[in-house]
Formats: sequence, C-alpha cells, structure tokens
Amino acid sequence: MINVLTNVRLDTKAGNPCIKDNKSLIGFDFSSVIPEYEIKKEGKNYKIRFHDVLLNMPSGSYAIDDGIINKIFISSNDNNVEVKIDLSTETSYEIESIDGIPAKLNFFVDRTPLKNILKGKKIILNPVYKKTTKSPTNLSSHIPMMDISKKTKELLTLLEADVLISMINYSENISNGDFKGDVIINLTTEISTKNESGFKVYYDKDNEKSKKLAELLNKSIERKSPLDNLGMHPTKYNGTRKDAATVTVIPGIENSRLDDAHLRDIDYKSKIALAIFNGILTYLQ
Repeated sequence: MINVLTNVRLDTKAGNPCIKDNKSLIGFDFSSVIPEYEIKKEGKNYKIRFHDVLLNMPSGSYAIDDGIINKIFISSNDNNVEVKIDLSTETSYEIESIDGIPAKLNFFVDRTPLKNILKGKKIILNPVYKKTTKSPTNLSSHIPMMDISKKTKELLTLLEADVLISMINYSENISNGDFKGDVIINLTTEISTKNESGFKVYYDKDNEKSKKLAELLNKSIERKSPLDNLGMHPTKYNGTRKDAATVTVIPGIENSRLDDAHLRDIDYKSKIALAIFNGILTYLQ
C-alpha cells in the first residue's frame, strides 16, 4: 500500500492547548503508517525528511507565525517529502507518534526560549470601557476587547511577562497607576462615517517608541486578520511617559456589520490576540 502524507496540522490560534504547555505543534497525518524519517538541524532551523511517502497536498510555504515558528516549507521529490521549519530563535523539539488511521507524527517546538525576551517585562492591556455602542447587534465593544486582552495576557504570562489588564481611560492608565509598563496597549473600536471596515493602529506622534511598536503591530495584525488594513494614524496621548511605548489597537469598526460579526467570533479574537503578542515580542526583541 502506498503511504501518503495527507495533512499537516497547523494550529496558530492563541487558544491552542499546546501553548499552555509552552509548546507549538506541527502535526503530520499519514494514510497508513508513520514512515521512516530523519531530522537535521540547520542553524536555528530544522529539516525533516520522510522516506517512501507521497505528498497529497500542495507543495510550498505555509505561514504559522506564532512567535516561535515563522513558517514551514513542504516539497516532494522521488517519493520523499521534505519539510523545512523556519524558527525565530534557537530551540529544542519533542516527537510524539500515534498509530492509527491516520497515523500521526506530532512535532512539538519548545517555546520557553521566548522567556529570554519577555521575562519581567511590564505590559499594560487596556480594553477601553464604553457606556454606549453603535454596534448593529448592540455589542458593547469592551466585551470583545476584554476577551482579546485576556487571551493576550495568557500568552505573555506563560513566558513570565508581568501583565496588567486595566479597564480605565487613557490618561488615568498612564499617570495614576503604580504599574509602570514598558508597553501600553489600549484596545477599542471606532465609529466610522465612511462605511469603512477593517483594523487600524494609533501611535503617539511625539514618541518614536510608540511609532515603532505601532508599525510592528500593524504588520502582525495584517498577517492574521481577514479585514482590511486601514493603516497607522498619529495621535496625542496626554500625560504619557516617554520611556514607554503607548498605542491604541482598533481590531474592528464599531458600526460595521462585517467587523461586528468578526468581533463576536472566538477564532478572530484569538488571532488578534496572537498578532498583538507577536507585535509585542518583536518590539521587545
């Protein structure tokens, strides 16, 4: 019987159960048995070669972008399948084999080296409270913003960052709290008069750290969000500290029916949380 690689499982959501154990998973499903394979380390990356197996999926590049795994490259040649795993930093791996139909080979990547970047960093996540809403389904914006904040906090605290969720307004968040953050991210929605749909990021026009963080967040959200990128926009934060990077993330337009549906969606909120995590991680690197 011909053995076939039928599926590669790539779970890139913040709710991935493996992430709670500080692991990232790449899963390989085979039609009959797990073939013979070899793993080689190339710099910080890994290459897996499966022998005597056909590929029943398109060759090419698959983005993962979960903080530790950037992407994987899959190719097939002479009944061999080669998988190259592109990592953001040097780390170790574990293998789990599960017999059955399909037979599963799970490749777990250790996320704990990311602690070298995040440990002890102070981060404030501020899901901005609004008393009223223009949502077409009467969704109070601070509810999905709190969900995103909690998912982001979990990702960060697993790697020993010091994270505070604070639902107060911008100026109070910065000037009145004892928790002095390296990064301060407000999360809220915005009402549009232009029938817009999409996400955007605001930054402090007088703070280069804020602008840099906004650039990284804008790029990381663009890689995860199906909504349009409405760009980066300068603003002014009263009373903010110049030694901290303060930004405001708008994951969706409040009065857009499309965006409202996404802000109710668990999968979308999980993707935005992972994108914010990625942006913070890259900034702190």
